[in-house]
Amino acid sequence: MIMTQTARGANGMVAAGHPLATDAAVAVLKDGGNAVDASVAAALVLAVVCPYASTLGGDVYLLIYGAADERLFGLNGTGRAPMGAAPEIISDGIPRTGPRAVTVPGFIDGLEAALARFGARSLADLIQPAIGLARDGVTVNRVLEDNTRNRAALIAANQAASALFLPGGAHLREGDVLLQSDLAECLEQIAQDGARVFYEGDLARRVADGCAAAGGLITADDLARHESLWQNPICVPFAGHEVATMPPNSYGLTLLLQLLRLEAGGIGDVEPDSAEFARRGIDARTHAYNAAAGLIGDPDELDAPARAYLSQAMAGTVAGAEGDVASETGGGCTTNVVAMDGAGNAVSLIQSISAPYGSGVVAAGTGILLNNRMGGFSTDPGSPNRLAPGRRPAHTLAPCMVLKDGRPVLSIGTPGAAGQTCTLAQILTRTLACGQALDEAIAAPRWSVHVRGGAIVEDEMDETLRAGIEEYTPELKTMPAGWQTFGSVKAVAAGADGFTGFADGRRCASAAGC
Repeated sequence: MIMTQTARGANGMVAAGHPLATDAAVAVLKDGGNAVDASVAAALVLAVVCPYASTLGGDVYLLIYGAADERLFGLNGTGRAPMGAAPEIISDGIPRTGPRAVTVPGFIDGLEAALARFGARSLADLIQPAIGLARDGVTVNRVLEDNTRNRAALIAANQAASALFLPGGAHLREGDVLLQSDLAECLEQIAQDGARVFYEGDLARRVADGCAAAGGLITADDLARHESLWQNPICVPFAGHEVATMPPNSYGLTLLLQLLRLEAGGIGDVEPDSAEFARRGIDARTHAYNAAAGLIGDPDELDAPARAYLSQAMAGTVAGAEGDVASETGGGCTTNVVAMDGAGNAVSLIQSISAPYGSGVVAAGTGILLNNRMGGFSTDPGSPNRLAPGRRPAHTLAPCMVLKDGRPVLSIGTPGAAGQTCTLAQILTRTLACGQALDEAIAAPRWSVHVRGGAIVEDEMDETLRAGIEEYTPELKTMPAGWQTFGSVKAVAAGADGFTGFADGRRCASAAGC
């Protein structure tokens, strides 16, 4: 049976994808830091203790409610394709793993950009817990062992990655201690010189050289060209609240389209643990992803069209489905942080290297595992999400925040690759529209849609409920509750007497307050 951990706090709350990240964030709140400071500290720890999901070689999005501004901000910390990634150079197709699968990492610049605008503490201060864990070691848990075992063949193909994650030729096992001394040195450089050293300083040269030595396309010029992008979030009214997420290149648009369709169909009158509820959810997910075809990709091109389509959807004037979202293929691996503080600030942060262990390439001498985000591009040369030098690919990452009367009442997010927005739509519909308690909504058995097509449900689901769903979608598959696509929800809710945190029992998430 899936359980949801809950925690209470009068002055602040954090939920994150690993207990050590939660601990680091709560320590920041107790020491006078705000929700942005706490989230950055947690994200840096996650980049050390969850290398299969997030590293300095990955990307990040943040939704930030700034209490002083009384408004919501979006920060896009995703990177672009290297300038050498022209289709004629990658003539045998977009690589899914290996050195040519790497886009410019946006993670560390994104964190520093968030701190520069909203932080009360310095990056040099907040990075210290991550440095200590990289240098002194972190005890391997079940999730880290499983991911390392499952990706051992990929890791073994790169000497630097193999030395780090397959010591002695064997995958990491629960109870082992993972030491990352090279990574600790890089983190110390960032603490001393700031995040731009990753993009323009000595560390940038080492990352570029390490990528080139492995056969990759990232150059020093690609790194120097990178900058984070501030974007206005997109949002829709839903069940008396306002639900916000990130615009393209995020898949957040698909979450909002699901919610619009569900509310228009009267989902609040449907029993949330019924087959009819699941059927409507699966239909909404399918419709939303079809409708979003051609709208998810580089924000320079697609931010405005996506907003226009969303406005038409809210007005009920859009046409029917337009096709498949071809870019959402393959697996993904992600982790996230949500936080609120007593001053009214709130954060939903999500970070990723794409597939588990990303490209499988560690830039030699840095300990930095690099992403494989090139796989987010479409292979269709006519697609607006087509591969081209300097473009940002589509990301399934979709942080979320719920506001009431203009103020955040819920910060929520989940990993889950193709299933992220489907999982979020289920939770928000259960709680906001149907009135189910949030801990019960998170623990409830989930459904999703498999990347190869067809619906999937958790093996925790009641057989009668499963049979009712199967009548609607006969290609139904059953997968374990910990299956990647079902995600691992973290949430923080604000109330009149403080905050409540929620951590999904499907992985190793935790919540704690102060």
